[in-house]
Formats: sequence, structure tokens, C-alpha cells
Amino acid sequence: MADEEGTSLQDLYKNILRDGYSEGGHVFSGASANFIAGAAAGCTTLILIYPLDIAHTRLAADIGRSNVRQFRGIYHFLSTIREKDGIQGIYRGLPASLQGMIVHRGLYFGGFDTIKEILSEESKTELTLWKRWVVAQAVTTSAGLLSYPLDTVRRRMMMQSGLEQPMYHSTLHCWKTIYRTEGVSSFYRGALSNIFRSTGAAAILVLYDEVKKFMKWGGL
Repeated sequence: MADEEGTSLQDLYKNILRDGYSEGGHVFSGASANFIAGAAAGCTTLILIYPLDIAHTRLAADIGRSNVRQFRGIYHFLSTIREKDGIQGIYRGLPASLQGMIVHRGLYFGGFDTIKEILSEESKTELTLWKRWVVAQAVTTSAGLLSYPLDTVRRRMMMQSGLEQPMYHSTLHCWKTIYRTEGVSSFYRGALSNIFRSTGAAAILVLYDEVKKFMKWGGL
């Protein structure tokens, strides 16, 4: 759902950037417009759904029998955190999440469009479906690996919501603590499974590309 919303927003931001003019021509064009639009779309989506994202992450770790769980559901989690920590508690870990989103979505959306445009210009024809899927898979895997340390910090910060004594005082403190106590490898714990999961994200890029072609062909 977030990926589908992101693709629509990315097109909106890209059109805004490319339709804007300065004295020298377009304000942004080509790769810069693609990457900025991708990052902006990802950040916009994240801010809108962040309360649900943090609730999902926190509730997934709240295991055990119903009578011993800390939270009974999404509404109970959000209302409890708001009463205890205020709005900032619901948005705990947002800076780290935004940093990761800029890197990941900038490469995910921007990289796909940029490489696709370059290859299309070189071949003078539209890329075939399998070539676009290869590009999408390469971009998705690269974006996931480069942004994974930021995602690790994001999840660690999220997991502190509702705790009496948080382990990390800030995003920077979280980075330092993980590095000093667990080493660099801890930032990439679980990265392999994330690579396998990226196949679905790559399919979304290609599918959305096909839908746009169909809508353009149908005059929608």
C-alpha cells in the first residue's frame, strides 16, 4: 500500500519539479528530479502513516498471552503512548526514519526511472518487460542494502515507545551505542531476508509502470 501511494506521489513531485522553470530552464531535470521526487514521495507517505508504522512495529514485539501483553491493540497503543509521552512518543524514531526514507526511496524510485530512461535512450526503443524487472530488482536490492543501517536504527528507536527507561536518548546516541557495543555487523542483521523480500517491491515498480502505459494508451 505504501509503495503504491509512493509511486503516485513520486510522479506528482516529478512533474512539479520538471514543470518548474528558472532563468536557465527547468529547475530540476533528469536524474536530480527523479531522486528528489522519490525521496519527497517517500517522506510524505512516511509522515502520514508513521503512527500506524510504529504501532505495527511495537505490537509485533509485544508477544505473549493477551492478559500479559502491554498493549491490547493499535488504538490502545496509540492512546497509551500519547498519554504517557505525548505526540513525540508516537513519532519516536521519525528523524532516523526520514533519513532512511530519503536514501531508500530516492534510490528506489529515482534510480529505477533514471536507469530506465538512460537505457531507453541508448536503445532508441522502450525497454522490454524483463529488462525493466532486472533494473527494478537491482535498484531495489541496492537501495535496501544502502539504507539498511538507517532502518536498523529506526526500528531500535521505535521499540522504545512505551518503555519506562529507554536505552537510547537520541538517534545519534543509538548509532553510537550500537556501533560501540555490537559492532558494524549489527547494523546489517536481517539484511539477507530483506534482499529476498525486495522481489515484491521490484514487481510493484514494474507493475505500476505497466499500469501507467495502459492508462496512457487508453487516454485515461
